[in-house]
Amino acid sequence: MIKGSREQIASFRYSLIAPVVSRQTPLTPGELGVFLREVSSREYDIPGSTSRRVSVRSLERYLALYRKGGYEALMPKERNNKGNMRLPETVLNRAAQLRAERPERSVEQIILLLEAQGAAAHGTVAVSTLARHLRQAGLSRRELLITPQNKGTFRRFEAEDVHVLWQADFQHTLYLPDPDNTGKRKKAILFAILDDHSRLIVHGQFYWDEKMPRMEDSLKKAILRHGVPEQLYVDNGAVFASDHLKRICGRVGIHLSHSTVRRPAGRGKIERLFRFIDTSFVPEAYQAIDSGYIETLDDLNDAFQTWVNVYYHERKHGSTGMAPKQRAAQTTRRARRISEQELTEIFYWQEERKADKAGCVSLQGNLFQVDDELANKKVQLRYDPFDLTTIQVWYGEHRYADAAPIDLTRRYDRRVQQEVEASAPPAPGISMFEALKQKQRANAEGLRFAESGDVQ
Repeated sequence: MIKGSREQIASFRYSLIAPVVSRQTPLTPGELGVFLREVSSREYDIPGSTSRRVSVRSLERYLALYRKGGYEALMPKERNNKGNMRLPETVLNRAAQLRAERPERSVEQIILLLEAQGAAAHGTVAVSTLARHLRQAGLSRRELLITPQNKGTFRRFEAEDVHVLWQADFQHTLYLPDPDNTGKRKKAILFAILDDHSRLIVHGQFYWDEKMPRMEDSLKKAILRHGVPEQLYVDNGAVFASDHLKRICGRVGIHLSHSTVRRPAGRGKIERLFRFIDTSFVPEAYQAIDSGYIETLDDLNDAFQTWVNVYYHERKHGSTGMAPKQRAAQTTRRARRISEQELTEIFYWQEERKADKAGCVSLQGNLFQVDDELANKKVQLRYDPFDLTTIQVWYGEHRYADAAPIDLTRRYDRRVQQEVEASAPPAPGISMFEALKQKQRANAEGLRFAESGDVQ
């Protein structure tokens, strides 16, 4: 079994038990049994299996494995066989017709019909192979048996407490002066993480792109500041569907869930936040850009943080009737914490490289030396792609000495791209963001006097 398949199986197994292992409050008596029976009653597209259901006993085994060895313990053991069956187009077309005629037919029934009708010779069609092709064609039983009346119905939902559920997404927000092309503008993209219960923006930051490292950067900062949420709810974009994010959530202990394809209503709160940003923050930001108050990405992020902390978090929310900061402060719940060092290692990227006969490996255009005994062997490198000073070296389950740099010519900037500060002074006048900063300074000054007893 290839590593990618093992990762997929581990991610699937973790998704089944995530609501239990990510939970940070005790289960009531009997609650676990009810949960396991409910999960085992559903049907799934199980990676590497022809089964559609998972037994309670299997779920209990997954729980025991995770509690003993974490996310990696959910991976099946390595297998050496690498078979791969390809089916003729005529067989696939006929199988698709049989599934479309009666969506409730199982894959085993379709194979039986194919063999009975002479469309396929006995024993030439594997259940797992045909099931995979039907899923890829959008002909899985789960997808076909969703009734039209259920496709358009939604119910209002809100997490029961703060930091139980976070929603996250990217927004193409506005345009800034392009640091590489004078006179032109470049799109700045916001990544925001919203707490479902309080509507607190646990982290928001602008970047020049919406790639995986930007999401990782914001998620790590949010966890360091607020603790670990029980669930992270995102859409089905490539960044959010990556095996790397699934691995991170599995190791941190977060239940990663995705909205239903083509049903954006489930992401209503984060979309509503983006609409408010469009009407409240963006016009003021453009005015500040035109006046020269905002020129760089750092300027924009500084203005956004001021707007969030002094305005958005203090403003009464239309749905909750309370300011996000006030609602978040009402909770007695304390989220689980992870140290920065441990979190950094959890977020490490993982890549396999084969060391040459001299024990050297190449990574992102740079050359590193590993232990001599690893020469001509395939090793796993774990690292922060933006800080190549520490490269962990793993062979099997054993960690060796960190790789030593031989040629470190491509040094990476940190996640937030730094800009060259413009020397021209800002235009006269005061922007909304400067006014918010003045208010923030005044509030801090008043608090200082109150604490010292100067104000009664």
